[in-house]
Amino acid sequence: MHNQEIDTENQQPKKNIWNLVLGIVFLGYGSFRLYQKTQLQESDTFGIILAVGFIIFGIYDLYKYFKGV
Repeated sequence: MHNQEIDTENQQPKKNIWNLVLGIVFLGYGSFRLYQKTQLQESDTFGIILAVGFIIFGIYDLYKYFKGV
């Protein structure tokens, strides 16, 4: 029984691969959309806010993946 307790203590938390994939996708898509919105002449505030939201959500997903949350 003592060996089982040691084995479970040494295991690292399982990382969810979807957090990594979605983090990269959201970060890439948000960055692409933000670049597009900043290159336009007219002001599209909602589009910029939405693009920044995608970037923040992508960073959060990557944080969850690397911290094992």
